[in-house]
Amino acid sequence: MANKAYDFIVCGAGSAGCTVAERLTRNRDHSVLVLEAGGSDNSPIIRTPMLLQFAVTGEQFNWGYWTEPQAELKNRKLLWPRGKTLGGSSSINAMHYMRGAKENYDEWESAYGAEGWNWDTALPAFKEVQHQTRGASDLHGEGGPLWVSDIEPLNPLTEAFFKAGDQLQYRRNSDFNGEQQEGFGPYQVTQKEGKRCSAADAFLRPALDRENCHVQTGAMVRRVVLENGRATGVEVEIDGQVEVIDARKEVILSGGAINSPQTLLLSGIGPANELREDGVAVEQDLAGVGKNLQDHLDVTAQQWTQSATSIGNSLRSIPSHLYMVARWALRGDGPFTVNPVQGGAFIRSAYAEDLPDLQLVFIPAISNPHGLEKAWGHGVTLHVCQLYPRSRGEIRLRTTDPNDHPIIQPHYCSDPYDLDVMADGLSKVRDILNAPAFDYDRKAERYPTADKTSRADLVEDVRERAETLYHPTSTCAMGSGDMAVTDSACRVRGVEGLRVIDASVMPRLVGGNTNAPTIMIATRAAAMIAEAHA
Repeated sequence: MANKAYDFIVCGAGSAGCTVAERLTRNRDHSVLVLEAGGSDNSPIIRTPMLLQFAVTGEQFNWGYWTEPQAELKNRKLLWPRGKTLGGSSSINAMHYMRGAKENYDEWESAYGAEGWNWDTALPAFKEVQHQTRGASDLHGEGGPLWVSDIEPLNPLTEAFFKAGDQLQYRRNSDFNGEQQEGFGPYQVTQKEGKRCSAADAFLRPALDRENCHVQTGAMVRRVVLENGRATGVEVEIDGQVEVIDARKEVILSGGAINSPQTLLLSGIGPANELREDGVAVEQDLAGVGKNLQDHLDVTAQQWTQSATSIGNSLRSIPSHLYMVARWALRGDGPFTVNPVQGGAFIRSAYAEDLPDLQLVFIPAISNPHGLEKAWGHGVTLHVCQLYPRSRGEIRLRTTDPNDHPIIQPHYCSDPYDLDVMADGLSKVRDILNAPAFDYDRKAERYPTADKTSRADLVEDVRERAETLYHPTSTCAMGSGDMAVTDSACRVRGVEGLRVIDASVMPRLVGGNTNAPTIMIATRAAAMIAEAHA
């Protein structure tokens, strides 16, 4: 690398890292280096909404993590796709723009001591970076770099999903980020003019137009360099060579809920007894590093359909596929620009308290887990995830080699309450697909299979088929208390010049997708850094 010192080093070019880089480089006196372990995001697979399943599973864009065997899920290891490219997971996700419930942020402050992180402070940051294509309002911004668009046109089966909600007496909701979250309606997505609008598109590329922003891909951060309790730089491996790059002001970890705690642990920051067991010298004893891991567990109901209306692979669909490919290749538009993950709902399980505790995701297609196994035929898939799990997991070092994936132990359903909520949710989504709205095209049930009729059967089905919905958080949680890793300015406790800014600082998982909240966190935390170094 040309330079060996920068004012700020941002480790990770995901949703948070890209946002932080853009904000800090507004001050032309500050030099910023962004280190990304993955490569370029310049690929039609990332850009094209209809190719979503290939983005999720593409090895060139993915860390390809696996959990430990899950005792409550038939000892299965679950695949955890995470983005390893510019834009991070915002380059491979389903693009849903979702903030969660406003109460989630008030709880961060009131219950977990994350001072200043309530809804009233979060909303201006959400609005600041948003370009809501429907126009500005009290709850939405216009003119920001992150485009939020409607999915058009919706598949007829998605419209049938909304009608099924009507028939079962659920309310309609045209904006899940509006006054209320509950109800059935279409998702909005981070797309701009038919293409994905990732964090790299919205934030990093504008920053790269400034001479003070530098990005290095293929850069594996090994550890934070500490001197007398202060972060002074990072040790990084680039093209097989290990070097140290100095940070004159701050090091910022933005690797996400897996990579950020792993880097802290490799740097000697974490539970002292565990670090010693792993052969790492203790620099700062912080009991919460890697703990408090939370994620949304998800299971599906599916049915085969009679017609070829759905997105699917069959002899009947070959002409339409050829048309889609030709239109996309020649004009860059057409059905390939339409997001396949279209309809949603927030509803209450039998165990819900003040807020909807189930999120539904409707796809007018037969969808296998992560898209790894391509489905043949036509049908519909309705996901349900539990929004507020009680189970907690952890991230631990497997070895002291940064290239070795850490131990990922979510402990899914270790609290029996979570399994009860998931089984109730599965029952509800099955009922929705069996509503009269789908009678005209229903052929047969795929999942749960017809023999699974009792509550015990549905519990067993959850154990056999549940997967992640890609929302790990909270392993470097901010707030007060013995298990807090970061303070309310995202500074690592007990270490000068070091912050964590990403989904890992959420004290508790929000009731929805995590990309937009992560960008909000980065927007506010970067403003704090900029002010501190003005």
